[in-house]
Amino acid sequence: MSATALAEYLILQPDGQETILHDSRFSRPPIVTANGDAMRALRAYNCDPRRDTIALDRVKEALNQRAAGWDVKPKTRDEALRCIESIDLFLRHENAFGMRAMALSQPSQFDAIDIEGVLVSVRPDFLVSGGRDRIGAGLLRVAKAPDPDGCKLDETKRRRGEHRREMARYMVALLQMLLEAQNGKMGVPDRDLCFVADVRLGERIGPATDHAIRLRSIRGACRQIAKLWPTITPRPGVLRK
Repeated sequence: MSATALAEYLILQPDGQETILHDSRFSRPPIVTANGDAMRALRAYNCDPRRDTIALDRVKEALNQRAAGWDVKPKTRDEALRCIESIDLFLRHENAFGMRAMALSQPSQFDAIDIEGVLVSVRPDFLVSGGRDRIGAGLLRVAKAPDPDGCKLDETKRRRGEHRREMARYMVALLQMLLEAQNGKMGVPDRDLCFVADVRLGERIGPATDHAIRLRSIRGACRQIAKLWPTITPRPGVLRK
């Protein structure tokens, strides 16, 4: 189960939780990661102490050329345009993220961690080095849904924004759990060095004030998921594939 799926499971109503569990068990991941070009460019940019925006300009130019090709498939064009949008949003909100002052590095692949019998895949985009051998981790969230800007009513916009913030707070807790699972090999885990930079909100979200309660909620949810997992059956749409 992915960290993103688990974080969303924790804030959804039962019907939504059921869909999350079903999709986590039976849906196949896409061959090409959505926003992959943007994420690779932004990871490299933020891990470079020079923060050279020319490198991002080159990526955007290549994506524009790909989108403008006369024989390009609509799906490929849409993906290229989404990646350009993600890079532009990051640059627009870069000062608010405050990441320039951080010592960031790209992590290696982590194995999934076992939380109360559930294997959870937590894939940070950055490691954050702090003083006195402290270590943190960060995630860039570029996914569009739920999109606060895709609605007209202020209340709907507020609700979608809070949905993203709540997910981010749980993902920060999962980043801490990932680092703790390394048994000190990377340094002393520091939750205050863990964050999610949400390019749609233009916010860097750190640990919640009730962070310890969220850690317990994650473990409790995983115990529940471990019991439910064997009972999840594929929906008709999966069986037809």
